[in-house]
Amino acid sequence: MFLKENFILLPALANSIKLMLPELFLVTALLSLVIYGPVLANTSRYNFPLLNRGLSWLSILILFLTFILLLNNPFVTVPNSTIIFNGSFISDNLSHYGKCAILLGTISCLLISQDFVDNLRLNFFEYHLLILSAVLGLLLLVSSNDLISAYLAIEMQSLSFYVLAAFKRNSAFSTEAGLKYFILGAFSSGLILFGSTYIYGVTGSVNFEDISLILAGLEEGSNSNSLEILKIFILFIGVGLLFKLAAAPFHMWSPDVYEGAPTSTTAIFAIVPKIAVFVLFFRLFHHSFYNLIESWQIILGFCAACSVIVGSFVALQQRKLKRLIAYSAVSHVGYLLIAFIPGTLEASQSLFFYLFIYMITGVAIWTLVLNMELHGKNEKTLADLSALMRANGGLAITFSLIIFSLAGVPPLAGFYAKMHIFLASMQSSLYFLSIIAVLSSVISTFYYIRLIKILQFEKTPRWVFLNFSSQSASLVLGCSFFLIVGLFFEPHLLAHIAAKMVYL
Repeated sequence: MFLKENFILLPALANSIKLMLPELFLVTALLSLVIYGPVLANTSRYNFPLLNRGLSWLSILILFLTFILLLNNPFVTVPNSTIIFNGSFISDNLSHYGKCAILLGTISCLLISQDFVDNLRLNFFEYHLLILSAVLGLLLLVSSNDLISAYLAIEMQSLSFYVLAAFKRNSAFSTEAGLKYFILGAFSSGLILFGSTYIYGVTGSVNFEDISLILAGLEEGSNSNSLEILKIFILFIGVGLLFKLAAAPFHMWSPDVYEGAPTSTTAIFAIVPKIAVFVLFFRLFHHSFYNLIESWQIILGFCAACSVIVGSFVALQQRKLKRLIAYSAVSHVGYLLIAFIPGTLEASQSLFFYLFIYMITGVAIWTLVLNMELHGKNEKTLADLSALMRANGGLAITFSLIIFSLAGVPPLAGFYAKMHIFLASMQSSLYFLSIIAVLSSVISTFYYIRLIKILQFEKTPRWVFLNFSSQSASLVLGCSFFLIVGLFFEPHLLAHIAAKMVYL
């Protein structure tokens, strides 16, 4: 009997392994680099070489090959959903396109930050290994289909990000950022684990599909006490994920971590993890907890309103560039939550469409920030941007257009993305929230226009020497800028992918 059961399980295990080939390749490559780095860096034969640039290109190659494997895996049954590893993971459109976005975003971040990492002298091969570990955690997170695998994936990427935030060892600001991120990140992870534990205690399952069926049964029955308890602990999971997204009023860590962490690490924080967290949010709240939509809509609506208001008003007072971008990110998370709240297919499509546009715009913004290195200064203020027009007028105009896209000014992709969110929220009768979002968007336009004013019209009172983009960073900037302009005229290219993601 034991042998017969094993023979039955073997084909299922083999199919699960085949569907996870990209992740297995990434794990194998990561373990190879763990051996390669210490051996070569401590070899006197090669005079103890610095491995930064070489490991950067190796990491880009590994992520690119993972992306190719993901696109060409013959065992992936997209658009069909496949449950693997006994229900712990799932392979579907949502995970497939989410992984593609994560890999492309990370490759872009590595390409634009190579010169910055060299100039900052982060001569530690562990830097790129931690980035690959974080990417592996994010890939597993978007495929998670139960609370245990989701929590472990969150912890895997979080532990890597904690170390990356504090990686600049000779900087007190970086150490403070890493410590603050660790404490608040551990607190948010504890909230997720606490809520997951009690949901398992009430439902007897950690699988997302089983929880959805059990909640439907509880709603039809007379178990009102169980439902009220579940609503409380679903709130714990929601608050923990809102911490990860830096949504107000759980955004306190974001500006300090953005400012204190190395800028190359901040770019990864700002661009890559949001897609994975929103995919998990979508699976939990739009699938497993959908029957309790009226209870969690109120909480998310409050957080969305707080995010757009706090992000818009507090950013008006900022004078440091990275803190301004951090508060801008808080307001954009608010817009994303507004698209998330209705729970309709149109609103969900606008959510992922906006998220893709925001990621592309974020890549362009951070390319300019990373490659506008100021000699003799570690932190960039808004006044330092005044030198950009005189040093390179083309980059200044490009920066201005990217900022206009963030503000939602036509004819750029940001306008189209915001318009879809406002229309979807109004179709769902969220008029009050829509009015708050529109007014906050108008207010946020003020500090975006102030940035353009500094870029185009103000003169710097002193000489500022600037280093500009490498070839790889220029290529990434050109591609992202082309998409920001072109997607306004051909939005169906991303809208089609966003539509596929929401049809589970």
